[in-house]
Amino acid sequence: RRQHGRDLVLRASPPAPLAPGAMAEEEKPKPAADDANTITIRVKDQSGEETFFKVKKTTRMEKVFNTYASRKGVRTDTLRFLLDGDRINGEMTPEQLDLEDQDQIDCLLEQVGGSA
Repeated sequence: RRQHGRDLVLRASPPAPLAPGAMAEEEKPKPAADDANTITIRVKDQSGEETFFKVKKTTRMEKVFNTYASRKGVRTDTLRFLLDGDRINGEMTPEQLDLEDQDQIDCLLEQVGGSA
């Protein structure tokens, strides 16, 4: 859009020269410890659909649950998350649960009532 006959041109300043042998911040390889501290968790729902989460082993599972519920458009308290059939406490971390990369968590819709 032109204002008063001038174009607004934004230019980024050139990066500062680096010392010989130095790497730019974004070019530095991540430490191996970072990869060792991160895993991918698979959350599988009742229809068999899987959702993947890349998380740190120290992240509380509650964060994964809230993100999953948000993506699905439901409230977190309407879902149950199970590991090997046992309900997962949201305060726990993947590390505390002994989760490994690509481990699966089952997600079930909370059943209300049940007696007929």
